[in-house]
Amino acid sequence: MEPKIISYNNQPLAIFFSKKIKAEKGICFLTPENYPLQIGLLEHKNGRQVPPHKHRDLNYNVKTSQEFIYIEKGEDVVVKIFNSRWKEIDKINMSAGDFILFVSGGHSLDIPTGCRLIEVKQGPYPGDKLAKIFKK
Repeated sequence: MEPKIISYNNQPLAIFFSKKIKAEKGICFLTPENYPLQIGLLEHKNGRQVPPHKHRDLNYNVKTSQEFIYIEKGEDVVVKIFNSRWKEIDKINMSAGDFILFVSGGHSLDIPTGCRLIEVKQGPYPGDKLAKIFKK
């Protein structure tokens, strides 16, 4: 299953990944190389070892915040995707195992039955007042 790219005027707003997605050749990076968040899907076979390694200290010039959400438990999580002027572009129902990357524009979540999710975004986080613009 392919990721679903939600766009408006050729501007990507979000990428939705169903729990049914597969990693071709075992390792598949799902986002373009120029995105500030890199989402990879790795399906390792029994006995595979990842050699000890560490990551270099690098300076990144990041001008936008992206946000990744993985639904660990729960169902019927309704995600609305908005363009930069708050026009609703798409609505997606998510459940356990699904994940999404918010690239630009806005978004909201409606969680009617409760869920457990994992959220990842760039840091250091300056707090909601500086980092977010809420729809009025």
